[in-house]
Amino acid sequence: MSDRFDWDDTNSSGIWWSTNVSIRDECILLKEDTNCKDSDVVELLRSIAKNIEDNGL
Repeated sequence: MSDRFDWDDTNSSGIWWSTNVSIRDECILLKEDTNCKDSDVVELLRSIAKNIEDNGL
């Protein structure tokens, strides 16, 4: 996904990395708390992305 963006890595790579890790960590916690499957987490993330596409942030 980051390949689609023309970012100057000197300013943004840390932000990209920390955001990606934070989202991943939250997904792991969600799985631990709910005992859901990976596919359930993927479905949730796709739903969030779809909502952003349809309505903006």
